Amino acid sequence: MINKFIKDFMKYIPSQIVPGLVGMIAIPIVTRLFSPSDYGNYVLVLSTISVLTIIMGWLSMAVLRFYSVFEIEERLKVLSSLVVKWFFVSITILVFVFLSIIFLAKAKLGVQLYRLMLIGVVVFVFSALFQVLSSFLQAKRAVKFYSGFTVWKSISKLTFGILLIVAFGYGVEGLLWGEFFGIVIALPLIWKYAIGRFPRGTPFSLDLTKEMAKYSFPLVMGNLAAWILSLSDRFILEFFRGSQEVGIYSASYTVSEKSILLVASLFMIASNPISMKIWEREGEIKSKEFITKVTRYYLIVCLPLVVGMSVLSRSIIEFFTAPEYHQAFRIVPFITLGIFFLGLQHRFQAGLLFYKRTKFIMMSIFISGLLNFCLNLLLVPKYGYMAAAMTTIVSYIALLILMIFFSRGFLVWEFPFKSLLRVTICSGIMGFVIYYLNGLLELSLLFLIALVVLGMMIYALSICFIGEINNEEKDFLIKKIRDLLKRNNGYA
Repeated sequence: MINKFIKDFMKYIPSQIVPGLVGMIAIPIVTRLFSPSDYGNYVLVLSTISVLTIIMGWLSMAVLRFYSVFEIEERLKVLSSLVVKWFFVSITILVFVFLSIIFLAKAKLGVQLYRLMLIGVVVFVFSALFQVLSSFLQAKRAVKFYSGFTVWKSISKLTFGILLIVAFGYGVEGLLWGEFFGIVIALPLIWKYAIGRFPRGTPFSLDLTKEMAKYSFPLVMGNLAAWILSLSDRFILEFFRGSQEVGIYSASYTVSEKSILLVASLFMIASNPISMKIWEREGEIKSKEFITKVTRYYLIVCLPLVVGMSVLSRSIIEFFTAPEYHQAFRIVPFITLGIFFLGLQHRFQAGLLFYKRTKFIMMSIFISGLLNFCLNLLLVPKYGYMAAAMTTIVSYIALLILMIFFSRGFLVWEFPFKSLLRVTICSGIMGFVIYYLNGLLELSLLFLIALVVLGMMIYALSICFIGEINNEEKDFLIKKIRDLLKRNNGYA
């Protein structure tokens, strides 16, 4: 199964790398087109869409958890029918509630933010449908289709958005309409590959709805708390410090987040469907072995990325953002390390998901989210976005500790401490060399790329020399690289 994970991981790479690269490309463009204030309002709308999509995520979570069960029982039509029906019910209720709120808050929001929020409602509806359909592709391990649609969404929204801004004179709202058009164009195809024809004639199952809700709603509440953990600081900054500081903070936060969260998400997306199948078909011992191996790979890949981003933080932010955003480069180490801990705690969620004890996930995220919110209220008014960055890492560490505490009551697996030590040493060596070389020449794209490539080479040689990568893994990687080169030569 670990070979399947690695294969799926590599197939999922475009679905995470391309959106990450597109996000990176968008930052220098957007921060040069719009002031920090305008960009701050745009970020607030995206954050609002995010929280609404989280609520709708109860359906996606149910699909990912129960798909394997219904596949074995040959009742997939029942599952897809119920999910579609509840999607339309849920989206209607949410849109009505949200529109009521923004109408009441119109005077407080201001003209621009109010207009952007209305557009955001439209984007949310189609984005939520895209998310639910994507979960079917993910659950059935239709990796190529999942990656293809995800790549299309990320590229098209930026392309259409920039086109609307430059060619048709739209303001920052052009970015939202760009995302809308990108999703709408793809929806007929993703529906076809995810569900196909609407499963008519299937009975409405109240028992299944209850089981789905019992599993998913604690996760939804947990994810809402996670939203508080990761995004509420923007709203607190807006309230106490203004949209200018929201924009400055968000630009550096986005660059930091895109770098490591896409990799952490890649591990989660590739491992979750496989781990559920192992649990359902092979039992506890194999599940423990799988989690340990995936955690080891996570440390090998993500920890050096945190170190590299931290030592190159100033150069990266100065390259990717306009001058008025540069001052926030100091938050990069805090954000990248915080997100590293966020990805690590996903490994400890596995046992709770296997046993359907999602209430403990909800409790963990809720406590850490409340901690983050309180710390932000206490510190942000005086210290601004630096306080928001520091509270992020404190809260993610708290989340990791809580998840370890609760999960060990259900599933105890071997954490790869030896791998952690070796990876830390090799990452430190790489970081020291790159930090020293970074100050030798003037910043340029070529120099920055050269430093990144050199860092990867130093780390790869160090990790092989220290014995962390065994011969079997080396042979596997060499084979995959050769296969990739052969395919590329075949296309040439």
